[in-house]
Amino acid sequence: MSNCSRLRRPLPIALESRSRAWTRTLLFVLLAWLAPGAPLAAAPMRLQDELPASVAPSERFESPSETIEALLAIYDFERTRQPKFLDHAAHAFQAREGLTGGDRAREYARHLGRTFDHVALLDPERVERELVEIDDTHREWTVASEVDPDFVLTIGFVLTDDHGWLIDTRTSAQIDGWYRRAADLPRIAGIGDKPLSTQELVRSLVPAKLKRGGFLLEPWQWIGFLILFLVAFFFERILTISVRPLVRKLSRFESQTLPQEMLARFERPFGWLLLSWLWVAGIPLLDLPVSVYSPVRMTVELVTIVLTVWTAYTLADIACWPLQVKADRSENKFDDMLVPLLRRTLKIIIVLIGTIVFVSNITGDLWHILAGLSIGSLAIGFAAKDSVENLFGTFTVLLDGPFKIGDLVKLGDIEGTVEEVGFRSTRIRTPEDSLVTVPNSRFISSHVDCLGARRERRVKFNLGVTYDTPAQSIESFCEGVRELVRAHPYTAKDSYHVWFSNFGASSLDIEVICFIETIEFPTFVRERHRLFLDILRLAQRLGVSFAFPTTTVWMGRQEDLVHAGVPGDRRAALDQGRALARAVASESVGTLQGKPEPVQFVDGDPDAIPR
Repeated sequence: MSNCSRLRRPLPIALESRSRAWTRTLLFVLLAWLAPGAPLAAAPMRLQDELPASVAPSERFESPSETIEALLAIYDFERTRQPKFLDHAAHAFQAREGLTGGDRAREYARHLGRTFDHVALLDPERVERELVEIDDTHREWTVASEVDPDFVLTIGFVLTDDHGWLIDTRTSAQIDGWYRRAADLPRIAGIGDKPLSTQELVRSLVPAKLKRGGFLLEPWQWIGFLILFLVAFFFERILTISVRPLVRKLSRFESQTLPQEMLARFERPFGWLLLSWLWVAGIPLLDLPVSVYSPVRMTVELVTIVLTVWTAYTLADIACWPLQVKADRSENKFDDMLVPLLRRTLKIIIVLIGTIVFVSNITGDLWHILAGLSIGSLAIGFAAKDSVENLFGTFTVLLDGPFKIGDLVKLGDIEGTVEEVGFRSTRIRTPEDSLVTVPNSRFISSHVDCLGARRERRVKFNLGVTYDTPAQSIESFCEGVRELVRAHPYTAKDSYHVWFSNFGASSLDIEVICFIETIEFPTFVRERHRLFLDILRLAQRLGVSFAFPTTTVWMGRQEDLVHAGVPGDRRAALDQGRALARAVASESVGTLQGKPEPVQFVDGDPDAIPR
């Protein structure tokens, strides 16, 4: 059964009686606001046994009657509330030169369809019979209202290259005026019990004197804006106050409460978002003209998108707050890097999605934007090669874990404490309290010395004593330093080395290597200081003098060049050296019982170290 035949069936009219009481009007507005999508009528609509088949949007209308046939889909939309019917009806309008469909065209279809409820049935066959040809590209159909013969509509059609015959822009410009005039007329009998829309019922309850005059809008619509603002404001305040304790209760984690400043950053955009949602729901009730409704609706929707992104952006902090609390209490430092990175990732995704939705809402073409992003991302990938490397460096830091937040690291000539790991770079606080930003790509190809992973700190230095120090004094001094290491409370007792290591240019060098069992720098320098002072005191008591770079000027004499006891030939020199060396060795290694064992450290037994 066609749309036209369904509309021609005479059915009883069920209209709500018009009340002029403002109390009733406000009550109905509030109820309609809470359920704007509900069908409103005194009697339920009588649906056919089968819903009409989906009407595919036509690419081209070959005649004005096909245009009217498409416009009839507005009645299916009013009955079923399925957007596909409204979109099909909107294709009948040339909302702007060379453009069909769109939000403005949808509103034109709504208003023209409701106007014809008070004029006559939309019949494509009647249009074909009564159509007047103006020229090759223009046609007109003139129809008078069945309930008011003085109310005459002239529908103009224009032939376009891409879409065929469309309702022209001159007709579209008159639809709002027709709609306001028709609203005060009774409905035609043939329309049956088609339910009143929310906007029609609100308009029917408004006093007649508030529908006349006004600047740009009717007086009742300006009053409606004021009421809408006040109601939205109070609803926003009530809901915000109601949600606040709920959020604080739900956000309690491990006996900790959500910080007040974090909750305050969330409440402000959330409250404004509630207000914008109420405006989105309430603006259609004002039944604004298309020229006003479209920009107002677009503005409110764009503001709502911005506020939604803002609210979600602050909500990311609240969502990650329990993870941050858990990370702060755990000994593992990996989550200290992961939680901030997760928070930034969520915020970037929220902003990216919000930007796409915002732009697509302006252009009305989401798929072209996504396709453009796919092509653009390829070009950006080549242009931002360094950024991609830094991103992979970030994954390396997180997955491989060469260091943690708070570790002391050394990367090339950069040394400092890791403070923050980001998407592109890592921030390191140097000993000079400056903040160095290191690209994460360097962690892929460079050696990272994680000083913070040390279990203890090594102390290595040389003690240079004068050349006139006897060998036995050096032996006594070395053992005394070992005993100081063994007695020191912070030194490791399982690894220390104090040995005569080198004949220096101006000193006999003793190498000292030991380890202080702490990773905290202040403690380390304090205990190193304590050990060095003890070594000085030991040297003073043993009479060992430390050498310093000196230059000796020798004024040679002839008799000083004569050396006594010099061997006469090479054979005698070799025999002399061997004999004296055997004498020295007999006093040192000659006392050993076989080959000494490897160096071992036994706590409390200094003689365990073979000498």
